Amino acid sequence: MKRSFCLLICLVLLCSLFSCRGGGQTENHLPCGKDGVDEFISLTEGMKGEGLISGFSITEDNIYNVTPDQVARETNYKIFKASDSCASFILIDGQIYLLCEYFGGFGFVNAVPCDFDEDGCTDLLVASSFGSGAHRSVISHFNVKTKESTVIFDTSLTDQPDRDLIVMAATPSFSSAEINNLPIYYNIYCVEISVQEGNLAKLSYLPSDVIGSVEYENGQVVFKSSEK
Repeated sequence: MKRSFCLLICLVLLCSLFSCRGGGQTENHLPCGKDGVDEFISLTEGMKGEGLISGFSITEDNIYNVTPDQVARETNYKIFKASDSCASFILIDGQIYLLCEYFGGFGFVNAVPCDFDEDGCTDLLVASSFGSGAHRSVISHFNVKTKESTVIFDTSLTDQPDRDLIVMAATPSFSSAEINNLPIYYNIYCVEISVQEGNLAKLSYLPSDVIGSVEYENGQVVFKSSEK
């Protein structure tokens, strides 16, 4: 009886060990729905012919709400993406802005809310990709006050330009008292991206290695590599 129990314990430990070696990462899905699409399309009607909207096919069939859950919880921003061109937009206070470059890539991949300068205005860290023939992924900081994006990290400047990335809030393993004194930072992961049902707005991704972090240093949002 004891021997059987010991064998069972060993089996459980071995399963746990292999799970840890696999990185413990699970596949994530970018939200993809139709909430707010009618409002978005209605707002674009008055923008036809303008540089932001001109040349895009915007219909109820190809536009999806891809706002990440954390962004939806902490802000009133909505992110929309075309299922064919990957054109990606953000809706803030009734105004539409182009969120990132997209041609030749996946466009918007994911985002997390941030407030590095602690001005009470929630910005976004955005992972996206583009590049026809020369694929690249970038991490950018979207400033909600200026409605401008600043690229923080660009894979085209590395020796692995075609890898895909996501940004995720870091989870420190410290007590809450210690966390309050820590700098705010976010991890950048390499990911394998899959397109679901042929819909480029419906993505899933499997994180693997952390390649660096985004931090606030000397008044600037900066990327810090963890690679040697």
